[in-house]
This record gives sequence, structure tokens and C-alpha cells, in this order.
Amino acid sequence: MKSKITPVQFIVLAYAAAVFLSTFILMLPASLKSGAELAPVDAFFTAASAVSVTGLSPVNTSETFSLFGTVVLIVLFQFGGIGIMALGTFIYLILGLNISLSYRRLIAIDQNRRNQLAGLVKLIRALMALAVAIELAGALMLGTYFYATGLVPSLPSAFYHGLFHAVSAFTNAGFDLFGDSMRSFSHDYFVQFVTMALLFLGAIGFPVLLEVREYVTRKNPDFRFSLFTKLTTVTFLFLIAAGAAGIWWIERDLYFADEPWHAKLFGALFSSVTARSGGFSTVDMGEFGAPSLFLLSVLMFIGASPSSVGGGIRTTTFAIVVLAIW
Repeated sequence: MKSKITPVQFIVLAYAAAVFLSTFILMLPASLKSGAELAPVDAFFTAASAVSVTGLSPVNTSETFSLFGTVVLIVLFQFGGIGIMALGTFIYLILGLNISLSYRRLIAIDQNRRNQLAGLVKLIRALMALAVAIELAGALMLGTYFYATGLVPSLPSAFYHGLFHAVSAFTNAGFDLFGDSMRSFSHDYFVQFVTMALLFLGAIGFPVLLEVREYVTRKNPDFRFSLFTKLTTVTFLFLIAAGAAGIWWIERDLYFADEPWHAKLFGALFSSVTARSGGFSTVDMGEFGAPSLFLLSVLMFIGASPSSVGGGIRTTTFAIVVLAIW
């Protein structure tokens, strides 16, 4: 009897294929800068990290990859953050192709909506429009800032750096083009604020963002936020505040001892936001004490919200466990 691949197996194989194919592409001479070398194991690790948007890399992105190579990474961030099936659906919509029932089942599984087939295409259309709008807004702000401050002297290069950083932040990929994550921006609060906003918007979850958009547009006068959105948002904000307060309290006279109050505030806040699933860092984590590292581990374990670009056990799981214990 001929075996039939299940939707879950197809999704797993699709992501595995994306990793192996991108490993090959990243090893091409066109993907590397002149004189740069990339071992197969490093290419495989980078591809897997980009697709799974973890932020880990065995090589320096800016020194290793060419323009083509970094464009490949941006595509991988989108695959991993927004989802392969969502991007595939978007391409189908652009080409005017019909979305079959079997394909809708794949979308539902990829977007964690197993028993909800109705309105999936409309959902993906709204999701992609929202994601692109947020990423372009972030790229515009960062690119303009990089050029205006002289950090990147060339205008096209400045906006490309802004685009790469915005996509990497929104998808919580954690890759950078500056070679030191974000340590060079440890006292640049504008870049930190924009990055934290992008990390937050990517990790809060698309259902929350879509409900906020519906509330802002006022298309439905009887609209009310769902319990899911309320629970997710309150838990998400609480974890950010608790994490920042904890890191500030532990490190105020240690790692942050010689820093002014505003540097302590942003250092603790950024560490709390990015620990959830972001992958960036404005501090040397190796210099943090064991209590701070334990707190960051707890935040990483909880992670982001459901149906977001992040990972972890999810904020709603954490909230329900706490409420059940209470």
C-alpha cells in the first residue's frame, strides 16, 4: 500500500529542505566575500540558525558573506520567522493561483491553526502585509539614522543595513552586519529603542497585532479584544518589566557599576527584551553574574507568544501554569 505523507511530515521536510538547500547556496563563491572561507559545517550551522531564527552563528556575518549572501540570509529569516507556507501562499496570491484545500491544511499546521481552515488565505494576506509594513518602517528609520549619523557613509548601503537589521530584529533572527551583535550601540538609545520595538512586534504574536490593527482602524464598532490577546499582552509586558528590574537590581553595582542611570536602564531593558527570543546583545553576557544568567535562562525558556516569530514554551503556557498553581 502506497504511503501518504502527512501535512506535519511535509512541513518538517520543507524546513529540512530549506536548511540543506540554503547550506549549499551559502557555500557558493557568490555568497562569500573575496578571500572569505566557509566550512561546510559552519554553512550548515548558519543556515539552520537562520531558518530557525536563533541568532547563533559560528562566523562573522559582515566579514564572511557578500551582498548576495546576506540577501539569502534575509530570505531565510522570513522563512523561519513568518513561515514557509505563509510565504508560499503569498507567492500564490501574487501569481493569482488558487489555494487548494490540501494546501490550506498545510497553512493551518504551519500557523498553529490546526482546526481552523476558514479565512486562512485572508489571514495570510493580512499577516504578510503587516509584516512587510513593519519591516519597511524599521528599515526606513534605521537606514536614515545610519546615514545621517555617518555610521554607514553610502546611502544605498545605509538603507540596506537598515533593512537587514529590521528584518533580523522583527523575525527575532538576531544576526547583524556590524560584527559585534549590538555592543557598539550600547549607548545609542535610538537604535536600541527601534530594535526593541521590532523585537516586541515580532514576538508578541500575529493574532495580537491583527486585533490591534482592527481596533485602530475601527472597522467594527463592536470590536472587543479577545481573552487571548489580553492574557498574552499582560504576560508579555510583565515578563519584560520583571526581567529588566531583576537584571538592573542584580547588576547595578556589578556590570553596570560605572554606567550612568540611563545606560543601566537601557542595558537591563534591552537584555530583558532580547533574551525572550531576540538573539541580540548590547552587553557582554560573559561578564554577567550567575543570578543574571539564571534569570535570562528563565526568560529564554518562556520565550515569545503563540503564532509569533519567536520560540520557547510560550507566554500563554507560562501564564496558564501560574494561574493554575494560584
